[in-house]
Amino acid sequence: MSLTKEALEHLEASHKTGTEVLDGEALIMGGEFKLADLEKYRAMRRRFRGKFETQGIDDFTRYVGNNGPARAPVFIDRDAMAARCYLDIGHVHEPGHCEHSASLALPKTPEFTAFLRANGNTYDQDGIVELLEDWGHLMSFTNSQGEVLELRKVLHAFRKISIDDLTSIDSDKQEHSSQVGVMSKVTVKNAERLPAAILWHFSPYDGLQTREFSMRVASLTKGGPGFRLRAIALDAITAAIAEEFAGSIEEALPELECLQGTFSP
Repeated sequence: MSLTKEALEHLEASHKTGTEVLDGEALIMGGEFKLADLEKYRAMRRRFRGKFETQGIDDFTRYVGNNGPARAPVFIDRDAMAARCYLDIGHVHEPGHCEHSASLALPKTPEFTAFLRANGNTYDQDGIVELLEDWGHLMSFTNSQGEVLELRKVLHAFRKISIDDLTSIDSDKQEHSSQVGVMSKVTVKNAERLPAAILWHFSPYDGLQTREFSMRVASLTKGGPGFRLRAIALDAITAAIAEEFAGSIEEALPELECLQGTFSP
Protein backbone atom coordinates (compact mmCIF):
# COMPACT_ATOMS: atom_id res chain seq x y z
CA MET A 1 0.00 0.00 0.00
CA SER A 2 1.44 3.34 -1.06
CA LEU A 3 0.79 6.66 0.67
CA THR A 4 -0.26 9.74 -1.21
CA LYS A 5 1.73 12.94 -1.01
CA GLU A 6 -0.94 14.49 1.19
CA ALA A 7 -0.83 11.55 3.64
CA LEU A 8 2.95 11.77 3.95
CA GLU A 9 2.77 15.52 4.58
CA HIS A 10 0.13 14.98 7.30
CA LEU A 11 2.22 12.26 8.99
CA GLU A 12 5.31 14.49 8.95
CA ALA A 13 3.35 17.41 10.42
CA SER A 14 1.88 15.27 13.18
CA HIS A 15 5.38 14.18 14.22
CA LYS A 16 6.34 17.82 14.63
CA THR A 17 3.23 19.09 16.42
CA GLY A 18 2.17 15.89 18.19
CA THR A 19 -0.90 13.69 18.03
CA GLU A 20 -3.56 13.99 20.72
CA VAL A 21 -4.46 10.81 22.58
CA LEU A 22 -6.46 9.89 25.69
CA ASP A 23 -9.23 12.33 24.83
CA GLY A 24 -6.80 15.19 24.52
CA GLU A 25 -5.05 14.55 27.83
CA ALA A 26 -1.67 13.80 26.20
CA LEU A 27 0.34 14.14 23.02
CA ILE A 28 2.48 11.64 21.17
CA MET A 29 5.54 13.64 20.15
CA GLY A 30 8.17 13.14 17.44
CA GLY A 31 9.56 10.15 15.73
CA GLU A 32 10.30 8.39 19.03
CA PHE A 33 6.62 8.67 19.96
CA LYS A 34 7.26 10.18 23.41
CA LEU A 35 4.17 10.83 25.51
CA ALA A 36 3.67 14.39 26.84
CA ASP A 37 1.15 15.03 29.63
CA LEU A 38 -0.94 18.16 29.03
CA GLU A 39 -2.40 18.40 32.53
CA LYS A 40 -0.14 21.25 33.66
CA TYR A 41 -1.44 23.40 30.83
CA ARG A 42 -5.08 23.01 31.85
CA ALA A 43 -6.98 25.16 34.32
CA MET A 44 -7.42 22.26 36.78
CA ARG A 45 -5.93 18.86 37.50
CA ARG A 46 -7.67 15.74 36.25
CA ARG A 47 -7.92 14.48 39.86
CA PHE A 48 -6.84 15.53 43.34
CA ARG A 49 -3.37 14.41 44.43
CA GLY A 50 -1.31 15.15 47.52
CA LYS A 51 0.26 13.79 50.71
CA PHE A 52 -0.78 15.07 54.11
CA GLU A 53 1.71 14.20 56.86
CA THR A 54 1.30 15.03 60.54
CA GLN A 55 2.42 14.08 64.04
CA GLY A 56 -0.94 14.88 65.63
CA ILE A 57 -3.75 12.35 66.10
CA ASP A 58 -6.44 15.04 66.04
CA ASP A 59 -5.12 16.58 62.82
CA PHE A 60 -4.90 13.18 61.13
CA THR A 61 -8.41 12.05 62.07
CA ARG A 62 -9.90 15.43 61.19
CA TYR A 63 -8.29 15.47 57.73
CA VAL A 64 -9.25 11.88 56.96
CA GLY A 65 -12.76 12.37 58.35
CA ASN A 66 -13.34 15.48 56.22
CA ASN A 67 -11.85 14.11 52.99
CA GLY A 68 -12.17 10.34 53.09
CA PRO A 69 -15.04 8.49 51.39
CA ALA A 70 -17.25 6.22 53.47
CA ARG A 71 -15.59 2.92 54.47
CA ALA A 72 -12.17 4.06 53.21
CA PRO A 73 -9.59 1.85 54.97
CA VAL A 74 -7.26 3.35 57.55
CA PHE A 75 -4.15 1.22 58.10
CA ILE A 76 -2.81 1.36 61.67
CA ASP A 77 0.76 0.23 62.35
CA ARG A 78 0.86 -0.44 66.09
CA ASP A 79 4.59 -1.23 66.19
CA ALA A 80 5.55 2.07 64.55
CA MET A 81 2.75 4.07 66.24
CA ALA A 82 1.74 5.25 62.78
CA ALA A 83 -1.31 5.26 60.52
CA ARG A 84 -2.06 5.92 56.85
CA CYS A 85 -5.14 6.34 54.71
CA TYR A 86 -5.29 6.46 50.89
CA LEU A 87 -8.32 8.61 50.29
CA ASP A 88 -8.54 7.68 46.60
CA ILE A 89 -7.90 3.96 47.02
CA GLY A 90 -11.25 3.00 45.53
CA HIS A 91 -12.09 -0.69 45.88
CA VAL A 92 -11.20 -4.02 44.28
CA HIS A 93 -13.51 -3.64 41.27
CA GLU A 94 -12.87 0.08 40.78
CA PRO A 95 -9.34 0.73 42.08
CA GLY A 96 -8.09 4.27 42.51
CA HIS A 97 -4.62 5.68 41.93
CA CYS A 98 -3.63 6.02 45.65
CA GLU A 99 -2.21 9.46 44.94
CA HIS A 100 -4.06 11.23 47.78
CA SER A 101 -2.88 10.04 51.18
CA ALA A 102 -2.81 11.10 54.82
CA SER A 103 -0.08 9.81 57.14
CA LEU A 104 0.37 9.96 60.90
CA ALA A 105 3.69 9.29 62.66
CA LEU A 106 3.23 9.76 66.39
CA PRO A 107 6.45 10.98 68.07
CA LYS A 108 7.57 9.95 71.54
CA THR A 109 7.37 12.65 74.16
CA PRO A 110 10.67 13.92 75.61
CA GLU A 111 9.68 12.26 78.89
CA PHE A 112 9.29 8.84 77.28
CA THR A 113 12.58 9.27 75.43
CA ALA A 114 14.32 10.04 78.74
CA PHE A 115 12.72 7.00 80.39
CA LEU A 116 13.83 4.66 77.60
CA ARG A 117 17.33 6.12 77.67
CA ALA A 118 17.53 5.50 81.42
CA ASN A 119 16.28 1.91 81.11
CA GLY A 120 19.20 -0.51 81.40
CA ASN A 121 21.67 2.30 81.98
CA THR A 122 24.18 2.49 84.82
CA TYR A 123 24.83 5.78 86.60
CA ASP A 124 27.47 6.94 89.02
CA GLN A 125 26.57 9.31 91.86
CA ASP A 126 26.74 12.44 89.73
CA GLY A 127 24.79 10.80 86.90
CA ILE A 128 21.89 9.62 89.06
CA VAL A 129 21.66 13.02 90.76
CA GLU A 130 21.54 14.78 87.38
CA LEU A 131 18.82 12.40 86.19
CA LEU A 132 16.68 13.16 89.23
CA GLU A 133 17.30 16.88 88.96
CA ASP A 134 16.13 16.86 85.33
CA TRP A 135 13.17 14.50 85.62
CA GLY A 136 12.42 14.19 89.33
CA HIS A 137 9.22 16.22 88.94
CA LEU A 138 7.78 13.21 87.07
CA MET A 139 8.85 10.66 89.70
CA SER A 140 7.79 9.15 92.98
CA PHE A 141 9.98 6.84 95.07
CA THR A 142 9.64 3.87 97.43
CA ASN A 143 12.34 2.08 99.41
CA SER A 144 12.73 -1.67 99.93
CA GLN A 145 10.16 -1.55 102.75
CA GLY A 146 7.58 0.06 100.47
CA GLU A 147 7.82 3.43 102.21
CA VAL A 148 7.32 6.56 100.10
CA LEU A 149 10.38 8.81 99.88
CA GLU A 150 10.50 12.52 99.10
CA LEU A 151 12.48 13.73 96.10
CA ARG A 152 14.45 16.16 98.26
CA LYS A 153 15.53 13.42 100.65
CA VAL A 154 16.32 11.00 97.83
CA LEU A 155 18.62 13.54 96.20
CA HIS A 156 20.36 14.13 99.52
CA ALA A 157 20.82 10.38 100.08
CA PHE A 158 22.37 9.86 96.65
CA ARG A 159 24.76 12.77 97.18
CA LYS A 160 25.91 11.53 100.59
CA ILE A 161 26.08 7.80 99.91
CA SER A 162 29.16 5.85 101.09
CA ILE A 163 30.33 2.24 100.94
CA ASP A 164 31.66 -0.09 103.60
CA ASP A 165 33.71 -3.12 102.49
CA LEU A 166 33.82 -5.97 104.93
CA THR A 167 35.92 -8.97 104.05
CA SER A 168 36.22 -12.13 106.05
CA ILE A 169 38.17 -15.22 105.31
CA ASP A 170 37.01 -18.58 106.57
CA SER A 171 39.41 -21.49 106.45
CA ASP A 172 38.44 -25.09 106.72
CA LYS A 173 41.32 -27.57 106.49
CA GLN A 174 40.79 -31.25 106.64
CA GLU A 175 43.18 -34.19 106.54
CA HIS A 176 42.79 -34.94 102.82
CA SER A 177 41.55 -31.58 101.53
CA SER A 178 41.92 -27.90 102.05
CA GLN A 179 39.13 -25.37 101.49
CA VAL A 180 39.39 -21.62 101.76
CA GLY A 181 36.26 -19.56 101.34
CA VAL A 182 36.49 -15.83 100.80
CA MET A 183 33.32 -13.93 101.49
CA SER A 184 33.21 -10.30 100.56
CA LYS A 185 30.28 -8.39 101.91
CA VAL A 186 29.65 -4.93 100.55
CA THR A 187 26.95 -2.84 102.16
CA VAL A 188 25.61 0.58 101.32
CA LYS A 189 25.16 2.83 104.32
CA ASN A 190 21.71 4.32 104.87
CA ALA A 191 20.23 2.05 102.20
CA GLU A 192 16.73 2.62 103.56
CA ARG A 193 16.99 6.22 102.41
CA LEU A 194 17.58 5.15 98.80
CA PRO A 195 14.74 4.17 96.47
CA ALA A 196 14.31 0.54 95.49
CA ALA A 197 11.75 1.56 92.86
CA ILE A 198 11.16 4.73 90.86
CA LEU A 199 7.70 5.42 89.43
CA TRP A 200 7.57 7.75 86.44
CA HIS A 201 4.32 9.52 85.53
CA PHE A 202 3.95 10.94 82.01
CA SER A 203 2.25 10.59 78.64
CA PRO A 204 4.44 8.47 76.31
CA TYR A 205 3.06 10.00 73.09
CA ASP A 206 1.33 13.28 72.32
CA GLY A 207 -2.42 12.85 72.58
CA LEU A 208 -2.33 9.69 74.72
CA GLN A 209 -3.10 9.39 78.41
CA THR A 210 -0.64 9.72 81.28
CA ARG A 211 0.67 6.39 82.51
CA GLU A 212 2.80 5.04 85.34
CA PHE A 213 6.14 3.45 84.43
CA SER A 214 8.09 1.51 87.06
CA MET A 215 11.83 1.11 87.41
CA ARG A 216 13.91 -1.04 89.73
CA VAL A 217 17.06 0.50 91.22
CA ALA A 218 20.02 -1.81 91.80
CA SER A 219 23.07 -0.65 93.77
CA LEU A 220 26.48 -1.48 92.34
CA THR A 221 29.63 -1.25 94.43
CA LYS A 222 32.48 -2.31 92.17
CA GLY A 223 34.69 0.66 91.42
CA GLY A 224 32.62 3.02 93.53
CA PRO A 225 28.90 3.63 94.04
CA GLY A 226 26.82 2.95 90.97
CA PHE A 227 23.16 2.42 90.18
CA ARG A 228 21.49 0.44 87.41
CA LEU A 229 17.91 1.23 86.38
CA ARG A 230 15.65 -1.39 84.82
CA ALA A 231 12.10 -0.91 83.57
CA ILE A 232 9.49 -3.33 84.91
CA ALA A 233 7.04 -5.02 82.48
CA LEU A 234 7.85 -2.56 79.70
CA ASP A 235 6.59 -4.92 76.97
CA ALA A 236 3.15 -5.11 78.58
CA ILE A 237 2.95 -1.32 78.94
CA THR A 238 4.06 -0.85 75.32
CA ALA A 239 1.30 -3.20 74.15
CA ALA A 240 -1.27 -1.25 76.16
CA ILE A 241 -0.05 2.02 74.65
CA ALA A 242 -0.38 0.60 71.12
CA GLU A 243 -3.89 -0.60 71.91
CA GLU A 244 -4.85 2.86 73.15
CA PHE A 245 -3.37 4.43 69.99
CA ALA A 246 -5.36 2.15 67.68
CA GLY A 247 -8.52 2.64 69.73
CA SER A 248 -8.25 6.43 69.63
CA ILE A 249 -8.17 6.40 65.81
CA GLU A 250 -11.04 3.93 65.56
CA GLU A 251 -13.14 6.00 67.96
CA ALA A 252 -12.51 9.22 66.02
CA LEU A 253 -13.31 7.62 62.62
CA PRO A 254 -16.34 5.38 63.19
CA GLU A 255 -17.47 5.67 59.54
CA LEU A 256 -14.20 4.35 58.14
CA GLU A 257 -12.72 0.87 58.13
CA CYS A 258 -9.76 0.80 60.54
CA LEU A 259 -7.38 -2.10 59.97
CA GLN A 260 -4.29 -2.94 62.00
CA GLY A 261 -1.41 -3.44 59.57
CA THR A 262 0.34 -1.77 56.67
CA PHE A 263 -0.55 -1.43 52.97
CA SER A 264 1.62 -0.69 49.94
CA PRO A 265 -0.23 0.45 46.79
